[in-house]
Amino acid sequence: MIAERKALRNQNVSFLAVTYYSLFSVILSIFDEFYSKPYPALDEINLSSSVVVLVASLVAAGFRLEARASAFRECYLKLQTLFDEVLSDQDKKTKYREIMMDFPNHSPKDYTDLLVNHVVLEGKKLNNGAKELKHTKFMVVSFVSRAALYWGLLAILFLGPVAFLLWPLVC
Repeated sequence: MIAERKALRNQNVSFLAVTYYSLFSVILSIFDEFYSKPYPALDEINLSSSVVVLVASLVAAGFRLEARASAFRECYLKLQTLFDEVLSDQDKKTKYREIMMDFPNHSPKDYTDLLVNHVVLEGKKLNNGAKELKHTKFMVVSFVSRAALYWGLLAILFLGPVAFLLWPLVC
């Protein structure tokens, strides 16, 4: 479920980023007289931003994040159905293996995110059979550093054009 949520979040962010940068290019085109004074290479900047938007939209579509999220959702729903079925252990193992053949694997980061989200942030206990699952300090550091990097890059991605547009007004 966490992997599904991350894929959908990234899909939405990529859609918003492409839309946002398209709007940025349009604003530069509309106000080219104003912005050409502080930015003498404005035509080149605007052309470059248009190309970047085009390429980014193609790359984002190529990742197929929505389809990946859908596959994760279908997988966990099928596993829940299997969990609820009354079957022998061997039949459950056989059906489990059949289900898992149809779906992508999770990354090790997904396991880290699961443990940190549930055990550290939500204070829940997770078990694998009789064994309680534990997190490590490295998992917490990995989780926090990846989250900080992700949100920091998003801040730069979305605040960069605002700073670019406001700079001539401030100076």
